[in-house]
Amino acid sequence: MGSHSSKVPLETQILILGLDGSGKSTLLYKLKYNEAVVTVPTVGFNVEMLETKEKDSWHILFFFFDTTGALCLY
Repeated sequence: MGSHSSKVPLETQILILGLDGSGKSTLLYKLKYNEAVVTVPTVGFNVEMLETKEKDSWHILFFFFDTTGALCLY
């Protein structure tokens, strides 16, 4: 049995949508690594997990789904 002080991590899933070349992967890697990363066009999708690491706070897991873009919106 867990004690009252143990915290269960919260999970959330985020889908990143946008046109080709709009910076979806760049935004994802900036959030994950906190630095600019040179990316290549995404084929299919990327999935990355980020988690909070603050003491005495909520433990949150973020799952980011970065999809391929489209040339135009119809």
